[in-house]
Amino acid sequence: MYVALTRRLFVFLLVMTSCLASWAQSKTITGTVRGDNNEPLAGVSVTIKGTNKTTTTNEKGEFSLVAAPESVLRFTSIGYTYQEVMVGNRSAVGITLTSDNKQLEDVVVVGYGAVKKPHLTGNVATIDPKKLEDMTFGSLSEALRGQVVGVSVAGGFQRPGQPATVSIHSPVFFSKDGGSKDPLYVIDDIIRTKNDFDLLDVTEIESITVLKDAAAGIYGILGSNGAIVVKTKRGRAGAPSISYNGSVGIGQVPSLPKMMNAYQQAVYLNDYLSGSKNYDTTGFASNTSWYTPDELEYYRTHNYDWLSNALQTSMETRHAINVSGGSDRATYFAGITYSSQNSNFDGLGYKRYSFRSSSDIKLTTGLKLGLGLSGNLSDLKNTFNKQGNESLDNDWKTLIGESPMNTPFINGLPILIPGAGTSSNINTYHYYAVHQLNNYTSSYNNSLNFQGQLSYEVPFIKGLKASVNYNKNISNSWGKQYGTKYQVYDFNKLGTHSHILGDSVIKAYTWSNGDRVRLNPTITNNYQLTTTVNYDHTFGKHQIGLLFGYEQAESSSDGVAGSIDGVVVGGLDNQNFATGTSTNPDGSSNETISEAGRMAYFGRLDYSFANKYILQAQFRADASQNFAPENRWGYFPSFSAGWVISEEKFFDRLSHTVNFLKLRGSVGFMGIDNTKSYQWLRSYAIQTGKAAVYGGNNDRALAAVMNVDLANRAVHWDSQNKYNIGLDAKFLRNRLSLSADYYINKSFNMLSNLTSAPSILIGTPLPSENFGAANVFGYEATATWRDNIGKDFTYYLTTNFWWNDNKVIVTDVAKGDVGTFKDPTGKSQDMGFYGYKYLGMFRNQADIDAYVGKYGITNMLGYTPTKLQPGMLYFADIRGKQDPATGKYAGPDGIIDANDQDFLNKHASNHYSLGLNYGVTFKSLSLNVISGLSWGGVDAVESAARKFGNVYSNRPAFWADHYSPDNLNAAYPNPFFTSTYDVASDFWWRSSFSFRITAFNLAYTLPRDFVKKAGFNNVKVYVTGTNPVNFFNPYDYKDNANGSYDVFPQLRTFTFGLNVNL
Repeated sequence: MYVALTRRLFVFLLVMTSCLASWAQSKTITGTVRGDNNEPLAGVSVTIKGTNKTTTTNEKGEFSLVAAPESVLRFTSIGYTYQEVMVGNRSAVGITLTSDNKQLEDVVVVGYGAVKKPHLTGNVATIDPKKLEDMTFGSLSEALRGQVVGVSVAGGFQRPGQPATVSIHSPVFFSKDGGSKDPLYVIDDIIRTKNDFDLLDVTEIESITVLKDAAAGIYGILGSNGAIVVKTKRGRAGAPSISYNGSVGIGQVPSLPKMMNAYQQAVYLNDYLSGSKNYDTTGFASNTSWYTPDELEYYRTHNYDWLSNALQTSMETRHAINVSGGSDRATYFAGITYSSQNSNFDGLGYKRYSFRSSSDIKLTTGLKLGLGLSGNLSDLKNTFNKQGNESLDNDWKTLIGESPMNTPFINGLPILIPGAGTSSNINTYHYYAVHQLNNYTSSYNNSLNFQGQLSYEVPFIKGLKASVNYNKNISNSWGKQYGTKYQVYDFNKLGTHSHILGDSVIKAYTWSNGDRVRLNPTITNNYQLTTTVNYDHTFGKHQIGLLFGYEQAESSSDGVAGSIDGVVVGGLDNQNFATGTSTNPDGSSNETISEAGRMAYFGRLDYSFANKYILQAQFRADASQNFAPENRWGYFPSFSAGWVISEEKFFDRLSHTVNFLKLRGSVGFMGIDNTKSYQWLRSYAIQTGKAAVYGGNNDRALAAVMNVDLANRAVHWDSQNKYNIGLDAKFLRNRLSLSADYYINKSFNMLSNLTSAPSILIGTPLPSENFGAANVFGYEATATWRDNIGKDFTYYLTTNFWWNDNKVIVTDVAKGDVGTFKDPTGKSQDMGFYGYKYLGMFRNQADIDAYVGKYGITNMLGYTPTKLQPGMLYFADIRGKQDPATGKYAGPDGIIDANDQDFLNKHASNHYSLGLNYGVTFKSLSLNVISGLSWGGVDAVESAARKFGNVYSNRPAFWADHYSPDNLNAAYPNPFFTSTYDVASDFWWRSSFSFRITAFNLAYTLPRDFVKKAGFNNVKVYVTGTNPVNFFNPYDYKDNANGSYDVFPQLRTFTFGLNVNL
């Protein structure tokens, strides 16, 4: 027993001695971690490599850790490259971490890979998502506005769930059976839809790259309109990092269209009548359409604004939480986002929930596994306006046009719109009554996306890597419409001519707002498989990169639509679907099934010598199901080269002023399948009850087969050659940077629909043919100046200049237009503003006599000289009739008709734009502004505003200043002479110049010492505004940002947000 105790004591003493020896060898290591701007970094993870022992730096960047001399310390922080140091004999260390943003600036994500920025040979632009995180947009598409030169963003800032449209270098197409200006969207090397892109939250994004020229050639047919390539965030090694970004905002209509008030509208309608009688008002006392003095006096004080009463301030919220971290062997990222937005009208709302997670695992040496799972759930709901033609814009159009002489309700009952008739249609549509019904149309969508990537770096061949990338997406949508009936009431009329509504009900009318329940569930299933082999190696001054890949993708969709008519008023929508009746049993339900697939082989060669001479060659072979098997495959090579002049020895003497200078050029031979699928096959439709009937009238007719269209097996790719030459430069210690490009995209064999009439025996339209040709060209430049004044004040200014146009080379031209001024061949698609040349307005008979005598006018738009009246617009006599034999037009013939319309200027649309983005930072306060100008065309009062109004359809306020005997110097014509003013002419011209601030962000970062006490690394508060200022508006009745006055406008929003990092 004694021996056993002795042995145990010996072992205990030995262990204790070892521990004491180890403790004696370990020591306390202190140090400071700074960023590359020499500022201390807080929250940096300091870990003893291979152990779980870790600490973090304080607000001064300081840390303290016990470690043995042989220990390796690993320093990691989000946004910085990690660094490792061995302890050795040191007791104190100083570490400087390099911002990862600088690495990202040097490496640009492109198709299926990344390229060092100095080695870029194409027209490629990048967007820093961090600049967008504290800006608020309805969709990611809207966030691109003003960020990249050559990228057009239209729409957005309007209704919930309606994203903006995006195009690159304004492509053109001719075919009505297909064709899109949308660029390709690529997310994590997977080709996705624009909707998938818009569902991304900016806090999930690592980088955004825009490929504008042949750089998108690696995507073949899909990249012909350019590509937007997105990389989402992945986890980084280190302690868990948690971030939150949330905001709450309001949206308002910047300004309401100015419309005539009730009194002005009544006078307008009276002067219309007097114009019809040559301004002789005798006899109007008995005309019930005439507004009498007592009625006019009434409307001086009674005015109803239907639109203002319906508008409300919209609210929007957004919350995003992200967490990332991991170890050397495995990293993770996870994020969830919630956003909601209601409308400025009741009944419209949008909610979206999304999540994204990913993990990267080092399975063994060289073998890595990447997994990703993401999902979205969105719920869009709107009032169902079946009577309003199911158009969202018709609610605004109806409200803005309603006569201010009428109140919407009398004694709580909705009125029958006076003068609009007694049948259910768009004119008798009562906005408020419909919105009380709880009728709705909804779209409930959800999608789940899985992505897995396995890559292997071959250890015995340096630079060789093989990857397999698989993506699976399943999405479901549930569309539903529910509409019922409602009643409106005709009231007694007061006033001499019965224009004023009384309060006694005469009759009730029942209007149908659809009177149905409709369901439309759809499921969509798709996948993409991409395999690649990469080789990247540097030997001496030579650097070579090789990429070979194979890709295939398939998608399918199955949707069912079913409807039931005759719902029970007051019943639940689901009960009505079960109990309603269908008045059209054969057509009350249908199923739509679609499927698509594509296959491609692609490759790329990159070569550079001494970082001076750069070459790139890309190739892709695509197969499209849109074409017959013999035309299915297309082959699309592209080439580019660059010369970094600043790397030449002879340039050394300029290097202190010109820090970087590169010339580059590219050419791509690409194609587009801008046509509907299976046009090469004949298609048929089955029609019941169209064939012969056998037996009595009660017997069922045989089904007939109808040929829908003709087949064209010869149809094949549009061809497109893209050429680009550019320059990149940096000056004055990199404070000034400049990029400039000229491009021309030559399209030929473009799919077009010819106007030649098919045989009457065929009775079907002709298919598309490869016929047209057009060029798109332009130049663009971006210049940025960045500098600081002292330590606390920094600023930048970026200018983006762009000019773009096109020329039609070959197109289908109507026989009578060939060789005439109407022939677009050799001209821009935008041939200018087409209309009549305005000469003046008749103020008196002397003006009429002078015009007729000077120009020998015998007829003006249907009026003979004796019928011409003061208050009319009059126009130039440009040409006479066309000779059918020669196609030539005669000279002026004294007749003003359609032959006298002409293209009155070079371009109708703006072709020049200038973006001005600027920002300043003073200590913890920063301001960033996005603004833009455009010019070069001409704007005009829209057709809807020119047209004659009536008792139930009001018009803009400028019509109050119309010609009458009491207003001889009026700015606008008398409303009666519709045919002389409701035509396109330069009388209606306005300046197309535009200058507005698109968005701004004002942010303040709270003092680090203060927030550190609360356990945070960084806290920032911000306010964001969209469409805050319009510097120039040539219209006195509307905002020129909105196009027509009767469409829902772009909103002005202000958002308050909080950005927190733990």
